[in-house]
Amino acid sequence: MDLPRIFTIRESSHRIHNPLTPAKFAALGQALHLAPGTRVLDLASGSGEMLCTWARDLGFTGTGVDISTAFTAQARARAVELGVDDRVEFVHGDASGHVADEPVDLAACVGATWIGDGVAGTAELLGRSLRPGGPDVDR
Repeated sequence: MDLPRIFTIRESSHRIHNPLTPAKFAALGQALHLAPGTRVLDLASGSGEMLCTWARDLGFTGTGVDISTAFTAQARARAVELGVDDRVEFVHGDASGHVADEPVDLAACVGATWIGDGVAGTAELLGRSLRPGGPDVDR
């Protein structure tokens, strides 16, 4: 199981595989007002930029899941580069059916709603991994 080779070649040098920028990822993470230690599940995590930078800048922990072996390897390398490999892990797998083993505080899928056949299906999939009661908000 992997992405088509053409996609991997085309995006192999990208840190972000969706229409966001590093500044927008940072703004999104800050706007969540979540406490350090927040557990995140990032489905279709690509090269792991969002999860790695949130771990570094906001103290989040979590797991990224992506179908691309190349992007999963890049995400693991990025975690080492940013010094957060003890707080995040990246799993090669099909995000379209992934549910966290233990509930998380925040479940995300940015730029890949195809994993749930659209926004509604992706939101339902993400909801299966959320901790009842929601995260602790840091305000």
